[in-house]
Amino acid sequence: MNRLSTRFFSFILIALFSSSSLANTVRLANGEWAPYQSKSLKHGGYISHLVTEAFAAEGYNVEFVYLPWKRGFEQTQDGELDGSFLWSRNEERAQHFFYSDKVLTLKTSLFQRKGAQIMWSKPEDLAKYAIGGVIGYAYGVEDLEKQGVVKISRISDADANYKKLAGGRLDIVLEDSNVGQTTVMRLGLTDQIEMNDKPIVERDYFLIVPKKSPRAQEILDAFNRGLAKVLAEGKLQKFEQESIKGNYQ
Repeated sequence: MNRLSTRFFSFILIALFSSSSLANTVRLANGEWAPYQSKSLKHGGYISHLVTEAFAAEGYNVEFVYLPWKRGFEQTQDGELDGSFLWSRNEERAQHFFYSDKVLTLKTSLFQRKGAQIMWSKPEDLAKYAIGGVIGYAYGVEDLEKQGVVKISRISDADANYKKLAGGRLDIVLEDSNVGQTTVMRLGLTDQIEMNDKPIVERDYFLIVPKKSPRAQEILDAFNRGLAKVLAEGKLQKFEQESIKGNYQ
């Protein structure tokens, strides 16, 4: 084989390898939702780690594209990205996305000042309290909020809500249980703020894949197969415990 033929052969091999690598790469919109997912955490947080492992079990590489949640959602819906996580199920999203099998179930809880008597049996009972939340977050009481029954003061800075709560300017902060406990600890407010024993709602969360993507079914099937494998191996529980220990920091 002469030098020209060798170069041509090498070029073909590189092209084939690059093509194969691209075909086996999944680009996912990721966002900031510690401890589950965050650019600042090892492996992108323990759920990002789980998603990576699930795809790897089926021979796929994952590239995370960190974007503000709204932009990441829109780019995924437009088919610019292969998928996004974590998202709960609703009718509006279901028009544009396929949902994976359940990745995990999370609880939304009430955070209150220590010793406060927040008495409630149903979400409507929260109408008498000053409640803090974050713009764009879903807490499971959105219908009541739209009706004006429950009023949530929403801001963009989640940390500021806990400072307002500690300062007596809010009665309640709504938050995912793990996220809230992590935030309270990080802000050094464990002696002032506690989580109410009763969760307000439990919600399942998924990876979503845009219906307009020509690879949608391929990606969804691969992820579901890989997810079943890593869950059977106990990796969700393992990664969660590692996260609680602070090993993703």
